[in-house]
Amino acid sequence: MVKIDSSHDTILKANYDLFSVKLSELKTLAKSWYKGVDFKKFDNRFIRDDDSVELSEMKKSGVICNLFFAYVEDDKYYLIDGFNRLFTEYGPIEEDTTVYLKVITDKLADNELMVVMYRLNMWKLSETSYGGFKVDSFFDRGFRLLLYSKFGIELYDYTSAGYNKRIRDRADLRVIDHYFVNESEMSSAFKTSYEGVNILLSQNNIINDIKAVIKSNDYLTAPFKNYGLFIEGFAMYLAYLRYKGVTKQYDIDYFLTKLYENKAFYKKLTGMSGNDSTRKNIYNFYRNLNLSVSN
Repeated sequence: MVKIDSSHDTILKANYDLFSVKLSELKTLAKSWYKGVDFKKFDNRFIRDDDSVELSEMKKSGVICNLFFAYVEDDKYYLIDGFNRLFTEYGPIEEDTTVYLKVITDKLADNELMVVMYRLNMWKLSETSYGGFKVDSFFDRGFRLLLYSKFGIELYDYTSAGYNKRIRDRADLRVIDHYFVNESEMSSAFKTSYEGVNILLSQNNIINDIKAVIKSNDYLTAPFKNYGLFIEGFAMYLAYLRYKGVTKQYDIDYFLTKLYENKAFYKKLTGMSGNDSTRKNIYNFYRNLNLSVSN
């Protein structure tokens, strides 16, 4: 690996070193950063034998662009762009071409690193369906690997174990998805904008917020009826607070205490049918707390 440049990226707002390296060498190097990590845990797609040629073609196109990104902090390296090209076993590339590795060398705050990930992954937000992007397209292989290796966040998904062997009722991403919903009283069907995602990922509590949403989802049997809708409301309200500039850290226990204190609403909530009317009532419960006026 040969260092060919050092400079400052004015968009990422960070200094970097640029290296020239053979693809095979970079694969070996990047894998050495994650000793003991099973990369298949972060990429559980079902790949048929017939898909191999197609995937090889896709990887070749990615390698032609030939730029990979990494981040170094306290001598530990993290790959932040290039998981599919370096860590997946399917779709082999026979050509050992020269590629380039851009290593961010400034020590970044957690939210600053999330902004870098936003920039590198923003194109995936264009994979829309009704209502907007799916968060599992955005928090894909490399993003989940970074969350795990840098922040100790392991997103639970029962796909590999099977539904009957699950230890939580739902996959974590199904709840985290609601953190990126632009909720109103009339609708929770639409995702936030690109700039909205940027606001959320760049705010100081982004890692705490992800952990708080995961904590709220840590159950197999719901503690009360409509708990699932209540924690979806928590995720959406937490995002709303961040849009409003509220910087205080919150977790689900705070809001559960407020719920239990409001005996009339708790009784009403646990007797409701779980439709959109239930969601609207939860929406109004959170908004009536008026937390956006205090930090």
